Amino acid sequence: PPARSAARRRRDAEAALAKGDVAAFAQLQGAQGVVVADVAPRVETRSADELLAASERRAPEVSIAAAFYNTQTGQTTTTTRPTKTQKRKHQINSLAIAAAERELELMEKRGRATKTKAETNAKYGW
Repeated sequence: PPARSAARRRRDAEAALAKGDVAAFAQLQGAQGVVVADVAPRVETRSADELLAASERRAPEVSIAAAFYNTQTGQTTTTTRPTKTQKRKHQINSLAIAAAERELELMEKRGRATKTKAETNAKYGW
């Protein structure tokens, strides 16, 4: 097989790194303009309780219905989730859903940050 170009080797190494292959750092080391420090693979262990808590923190689903005319069928369809194109073109339904999700996220964050009177009193020993 013909020798690979430096750009091709770099793309292959970057793709391997994206997949989590730490050994790909060795391929990048020789590439021009790339300086790679020695990196040891890091594995994080989590208990089942931590994983469950992390999954419960996900934002609840927001459902805002929007009607669209389908040119292929000639009918109006109602959807509650924005498509990729609707997100890319910043259509109003995708913006409304994003705003509602962000509002819920901020409310949850604010709720976690505020302390009850008992917690505040305990802090000062009252």
